[in-house]
Amino acid sequence: MYFEMEGFYMFKKIVGAVALTCLSTTAIHASELFNAEDAVKYRQSVYQIFAAQTGVMGAMVTGKMPFDAAEISKRANNIAAVAHMLGDTYFPATRTVKSSNMKDNAWNNMEDFQAKGQNYGEALGKLVEASSQDDFDAAKARPVVGAVLQACKACHDDYRAK
Repeated sequence: MYFEMEGFYMFKKIVGAVALTCLSTTAIHASELFNAEDAVKYRQSVYQIFAAQTGVMGAMVTGKMPFDAAEISKRANNIAAVAHMLGDTYFPATRTVKSSNMKDNAWNNMEDFQAKGQNYGEALGKLVEASSQDDFDAAKARPVVGAVLQACKACHDDYRAK
C-alpha cells in the first residue's frame, strides 16, 4: 500500500511540475537569472534530453528496438527529472532570440501553449506511473508512450518552427 501511495504522490508531483513548465510564476524571475540567448540554449538542451529519451521509448514500442520495461521507466523518469527546468526558459525576452524554434504564435496563444504543456505533463505522469508497475509490458506501454509522443507532436505542430 505504501508503494502505491508513494507512486500516486510522485505522479501528482510530476504532473504538477510539468504542467507549470511552459510559463510558471518562477519564469517571471528567470529573466534575472539568465540572458535570453542562454535561456533558449538551456531550453533546447532540455528538449534534446526529451528527444533522446522519447526516441528510445518510441523505438521500443514500435518494435524497432527490443522492448525493455525497465528502460522505458528509466527514460520516463529521466524526462520527469528535468521537465521542471523548462520553467526558467520561457520569458518574454526569449521571444526575439533568432535561434529559438518557438513560433511567435505561441506567445499570442499562451493559454493554448500552456494547456499543451499541461497535457504533456499529464501524459508523462501517466507513463511514469504505468511504467513503475510490475505488470508493465509492451501492450501497456504502447498507449502511454504514444500519448506522450502525441502530446509532443501537438505542441510542435502548432508552436515549433520547422
